[in-house]
Amino acid sequence: MKIEADYFYVTGNYYLKTTGDRSIILVYPFPVDSLYGEVDSIYIFNLTSNTPVEFLDKKKNSLVFKADFGEFREIEILISYRQRLLGSRAEYILESTKGWRKPFEQADYQLIIPNDLEITLFSIPPDETVIADEERVYYWSRKNYMPEINMIFEFRKY
Repeated sequence: MKIEADYFYVTGNYYLKTTGDRSIILVYPFPVDSLYGEVDSIYIFNLTSNTPVEFLDKKKNSLVFKADFGEFREIEILISYRQRLLGSRAEYILESTKGWRKPFEQADYQLIIPNDLEITLFSIPPDETVIADEERVYYWSRKNYMPEINMIFEFRKY
């Protein structure tokens, strides 16, 4: 994840397993709030089969797409999007994991911000922070993780 120039960028690799289904329909949620603008620049790619994934439907609060497993029992899907920030807050939805009724085996997150921003609130405090010349990077790592809340970042510009 990255906060930069009034936008929140999200890029994630998601590992999906099947118990026999050749494909599944997934709903990928987006945060909706008066402080968040529209989601755009959506890109979905099946890294396992090296093929782009077309989404079936896009609404303000979600995206629907089909994950094809083909001959594989596990696939890796890349999902990327950009959301305009209308205020000093960004959000990454995690609570939808409860709907799967199964925790993430492994969940790793990072947030990159420019040095002219300061995070004033983390809904989930980071495990580690690395400060570089031009930016700051926050890291989270969880095993057997069932999120209770979304990741919310409130910030201010220096």
